[in-house]
Amino acid sequence: MTRLRWGERVYRALLALHPRSFRRAYGDDLLAAFSARYRDRHWSRARLWTFHLSDLLRSVFREHVSVVFSRSRDGNGVRRGGAATLGGHMGTMMQDIRYALRSFRRNPGFAAIVILTLGLGIGMNTAIFSVVDGVLLTPLPFDDADRLVWGYSTFSGGNNASVSPPDFWDYRDQSTAFAALSARRGGGSYALTGMDKPEQVRGQTITAGFFEALGAAPVLGRLFLMEDESAATSKIVVISYGFWQRRFGGEASVIGRTLTLNDEPFEIVGVAPPGFQLFNAVDFWRPLAFDVGAALVRRFHYLKVVGRLAPGVSMEQAQAELDVISERLEDAYPQSNTTWRMVIVPLHQIAVGDVRPALLVLLTAVGLVLLIGCANVANLLLARGAARESEMAVRTALGASSQRLMRQLLTESFMLAALGGVLGTVLAVVSVRALGAYAIDDLPGIFEVAVDYRVLVFALGLSVITGAVFGLLPSIAGAKTDVNAALKEGGRSGNARGNTTRAALVTLEVALSMVLLIGAGLLIQSFWRLNNVDPGFDIDNALTFRISLSSARYDTREKQTAFMQLATESIRGVPGVVDVAVTSHLPLAGSGDDTYLAVAGRHQLGTDTQFNAHPRSVSTNFFELMGIPLIRGRQFAEADRVDSPNVVIINEPFAAGIFPDEDPVGQRLLIDLGEPHDAEIVGVVGGVNYFGLGVPRRMEFYVPITQLSFGRAFVVRTSLDPMTLTDEIQAAVWTIDDQQPVTSLATYEDLVTRSTSQPFFQMILLGFFALVALVLAALGIYGVIGYYVAQRVREVGIRMALGADRRDVYRLVVGRGAMLAGAGLVVGLVTAFGVTRFMASLLFGVRATDPATFVIVPVVLGMVALLASYLPARRAAGVDPMTALRSER
Repeated sequence: MTRLRWGERVYRALLALHPRSFRRAYGDDLLAAFSARYRDRHWSRARLWTFHLSDLLRSVFREHVSVVFSRSRDGNGVRRGGAATLGGHMGTMMQDIRYALRSFRRNPGFAAIVILTLGLGIGMNTAIFSVVDGVLLTPLPFDDADRLVWGYSTFSGGNNASVSPPDFWDYRDQSTAFAALSARRGGGSYALTGMDKPEQVRGQTITAGFFEALGAAPVLGRLFLMEDESAATSKIVVISYGFWQRRFGGEASVIGRTLTLNDEPFEIVGVAPPGFQLFNAVDFWRPLAFDVGAALVRRFHYLKVVGRLAPGVSMEQAQAELDVISERLEDAYPQSNTTWRMVIVPLHQIAVGDVRPALLVLLTAVGLVLLIGCANVANLLLARGAARESEMAVRTALGASSQRLMRQLLTESFMLAALGGVLGTVLAVVSVRALGAYAIDDLPGIFEVAVDYRVLVFALGLSVITGAVFGLLPSIAGAKTDVNAALKEGGRSGNARGNTTRAALVTLEVALSMVLLIGAGLLIQSFWRLNNVDPGFDIDNALTFRISLSSARYDTREKQTAFMQLATESIRGVPGVVDVAVTSHLPLAGSGDDTYLAVAGRHQLGTDTQFNAHPRSVSTNFFELMGIPLIRGRQFAEADRVDSPNVVIINEPFAAGIFPDEDPVGQRLLIDLGEPHDAEIVGVVGGVNYFGLGVPRRMEFYVPITQLSFGRAFVVRTSLDPMTLTDEIQAAVWTIDDQQPVTSLATYEDLVTRSTSQPFFQMILLGFFALVALVLAALGIYGVIGYYVAQRVREVGIRMALGADRRDVYRLVVGRGAMLAGAGLVVGLVTAFGVTRFMASLLFGVRATDPATFVIVPVVLGMVALLASYLPARRAAGVDPMTALRSER
């Protein structure tokens, strides 16, 4: 028997709305029709549920009305015909709908608040959960994605390091726990020429088995083989499906054609399947060909490992096998592998990375908004129902039954819920698209996220239930009320139970609002501090871009140096350009692997005394152009060339970490470049944020580009708006080489904005939710206190007639609001103190229990609560005692 999916189980449960005889006759056929369409990918979820739910409601209505209502009798006891009864009940239903619409027109503010509250709760919950489900809960788009793992190295000095090629070979050859084990290097830029104009494309080098590990089969051609991992056969590529469509129009004849990448020919041997990408989008893959001599240096760690567990092998079993292999390697190669271990984690865990806490916090926030919204709707319905006691009493006195009144109230509640659901659906669709457009680009599956109709149905159902329950409570209570007393009191008597319920709901609203407001306050303070971080350099009027030199045309250091010098001079000649500097890594770009170093005479490379730092290759004017201060020693000079003694400049964190109590200038460093690179420290410069404003500065050292050059990035300081000079700067580069692409053009203001875009996005969303919660809490307090005043008009009149002044009235009414708000504030503070601890990873420069936030937010919320109480108090204080007493006779 085929196992029913969740949607089919929901539909089968909904079939229970039909009479039993109807289910026996047609239930299996209806479920079979729904299941066929549910499993058909051509039916979208929205179209499917709209079609079947509308059909279900029509049939349920027909069956129940014709069967149940046809059994009713007229006043003489004669059974009335089904058709006549159906027509009568249809007329009654339309009468209820028209009455509800008139009621909404008389109280447009009430209807608007309820619909808007439900719409916000339904729409925001659906949108955020759709993103959470698509990113965190939905598996990666690979076959059996739960079997995929990510491998990295740990050692005594840190973790999350890459794996060296010979270590990877040993793990791959000796392991039996993996169906496939592969590795990749970070993506790189290539100049694509020979096809229209030059273009910068992204490529990635991978080992054989990479596609197989991810369960991908080629659309055309073949994938890489073990024998492709050699220099002789590595001039081949597998292109991505998108690149195939964009550049070759999907032609099947693409196999065997040649791509000219960095002036080298590469044969296309295969096309990857649609949507196949891992973390970063690339245009092609090439085999990772190892130079055996260099690869055998086990200290070079630059591979990222991806594997698929063998059938029946658990993560724990695979890790135990890797631990055994690591111990073997440590015994065999103690100089390079002491304390090194390979660790595996689920690939999905690496894919979602640091965004998991942010998404879970936002999901919790919108859940609180939905609860606050439901509480507010319940409060409004209770207050409105209590205010309509007189109306219900009049209708009862005129002969309306309690069932008739319940049906009227249910009709109103369902109409409000339906209108709120329509608004919520629209907000959900718009919000999901907005989240996809402005959220973090490298989130897995973010652009495929669609509205999750399961959550939409749940949120709408919760809203309908809230409306139904709290909309019916007044009528249920009214059934037990003496009609004559209610008419005499004019609907102002109220009841203690209703007052208690409304007070409890307001307390809940205030408490939940407090949690959201404190969370938003922490994020606002965190973002403010992050946005005011000094990056360590001058970002004004600075333009950055990258180039990738062809290894075929620029195959020697002399040719590369000559091009860089000519390009620099050409760019300096552009009007508006002040100066140009060259570097291997741009600050705030978040790139750059580290390398091993040792202080001569103190540490030794290849042992546990070595340490890590990030290398940067820069031109001699880099520090001056960037505004990076020189702390000690000297900057690089034109005399620091390849034929002169090697020199380095270190940053402040390096000096503080390695030379805390001495002057580092004059010390010598041994840098692991396969062979020890001996260099003298000639200066210390200020620290710079390379990996983002919120990431602590790391140990870095700089080498002159004339002695050790790697990477190609330019920084151009201008006297004009940098973006107005982009065309002239590109043209200046093309005067040196018209086949050289210029990419990643951006100002440093843009890079700073990108560095803070994620926390800004989180702050805006949580701040919006908190603002909605604050408004709803204020409306809840206003509604309850307003009803409290309406109930006590006569009491206020008597008090004022006996000598009470306006201050006494203010004290009575505002005191009631202060009591409700105070209870909510206390509960909210205790809750927030525990909940905000889960936000610690999202905060920068502020603690999750920041005292200022925990003081300011309650004060602000308390003032809003007092204002919401003051308005009804002001109305009560303006009551004329004689008028109030006459109106209560």
